[in-house]
Amino acid sequence: MCGDTEKPQDVEENTEVKKDKKEQKEHTKGNVVIYKDRSIATLPVSLLANKPHTLPVAASIDSQSILFQQKNHPNVPEYSVVKDKDVKMATAADLVLNSAEPFDGELTYNFSGLDWHMHYVIEVDEQFNEVKTFNSFISVDNQSGVDFKNVFLRLIDMNTDVLAKNHAFNEYFVPLPQFLEKGKVLRIPWVNLQNQKSEQDYRLDVGGENLVDLQGSERHIPLQIWLGFKLDSKAAKDLASGEMCIYVNDKSDNKRYLGTTSMQAIKPGDDIQIGIPPHLLTQLKSNQDSPLSQIQGKLEQTEFKTLLTEKVIEAAYRLTIRNFGKKETTIKVILPFGKNRGKVIRESMAHREESSQNVYWPVKVAPQSELVLRYRVQLMKE
Repeated sequence: MCGDTEKPQDVEENTEVKKDKKEQKEHTKGNVVIYKDRSIATLPVSLLANKPHTLPVAASIDSQSILFQQKNHPNVPEYSVVKDKDVKMATAADLVLNSAEPFDGELTYNFSGLDWHMHYVIEVDEQFNEVKTFNSFISVDNQSGVDFKNVFLRLIDMNTDVLAKNHAFNEYFVPLPQFLEKGKVLRIPWVNLQNQKSEQDYRLDVGGENLVDLQGSERHIPLQIWLGFKLDSKAAKDLASGEMCIYVNDKSDNKRYLGTTSMQAIKPGDDIQIGIPPHLLTQLKSNQDSPLSQIQGKLEQTEFKTLLTEKVIEAAYRLTIRNFGKKETTIKVILPFGKNRGKVIRESMAHREESSQNVYWPVKVAPQSELVLRYRVQLMKE
């Protein structure tokens, strides 16, 4: 009788154990790493012995890349990739798995069809003294043909072939598991800030098309306005490079769309630099206190020649900056060399380096006066 009374309890306990195991498997999470050119998925897989299991996968799966891992067990299941030949340009396929022994581990493979980027939407006040709202999002576009449920995302801002040559890259981890539904774009809020005081940075860019033979002509260099503020270290998230939409909030609390610009990748504690789109210059010049109405830059190329069978060019310049305003203004004269290797070999004032491909001169121009910057550069063509 004692045995008879215990059996129902044993059955109940076994049922609970099975239920716990089932729930544990259902809550097991996978990982998806998304590069700029392809993705790698690592997903949990449980197989019974000699019982085929079909797993939907992207049709772009690289069948040679499939990897099986099971803790403390060398068992490797058999597999085949089955695509529907009757459907042209099929985006999904079946991965058929079969194991001679029970398998409870992970499956890893690479494929294409996932794309990601980070984008920004900001609102600034009319005087550009404050960034009232700063919102950033990650967008993941799933055109792989299959769903990915309950997966953590790791985003790599580089192509895999470039990564093999260069170990320096930016990566971004999404802390919560996500559901990537096929054919849809997932938008993940990233860093959101309010009421950030900004500093205005005025620049004259003398690089780019100014580094060719100007044949003695003069060029007007338009003044650029950049806004800068620090990314609060409490945000604890890196920001990727991406496109930014800008709105301005005027004194009547009306929002006006200004256009788009680009932003470089930065880390918490670094300065966020936002370039105001060029088409805003006309609007800003209406403000008589704006440096855009008071600062003029004129560039003259005084000499241009080629050296060493035209692989090296050398050019001399004179930049005249006029300040018609009533306040001293600091101008950052920037000289990006682009893809070519370049160096400044002579100058009327010392430059500073932002990088090996970018130098600049911090120039203070007194009110109602002009300043002349002379410099000579050499460029080696690639």
